[in-house]
Amino acid sequence: MEQWDYYISGIWKLKAGDIDEITDVFLHSTDGGFGKGVKTSKDNVVRLLKGGANITTITWNYHLIQWRYGARVLFEEVDGETWLHSDPNAATFDDLESSIQMQYIMAEMPVSTESE
Repeated sequence: MEQWDYYISGIWKLKAGDIDEITDVFLHSTDGGFGKGVKTSKDNVVRLLKGGANITTITWNYHLIQWRYGARVLFEEVDGETWLHSDPNAATFDDLESSIQMQYIMAEMPVSTESE
């Protein structure tokens, strides 16, 4: 079985024109087991990958009540721009692009519920 250094359970995207770019990921360390996720920039993930880290997507399986390993996360550089992506042979379900889009479920600023 593959040894993983990190898992990605979610992504943040920014839409620029017709292109959706992954800007950050929800990265979990495997040190000491499955660690809490931390918002991590795409550039930091690329540095980890260049340093030899093995990273995979991971999703929660509600039926089995456990995490499910997905697809290997890779990067490529095209015209001076760096892109994160999954193994091209991965199932859509496992693909990095299919990860939870965190910008829709996590607020950047605390929300006040009090009336002003």
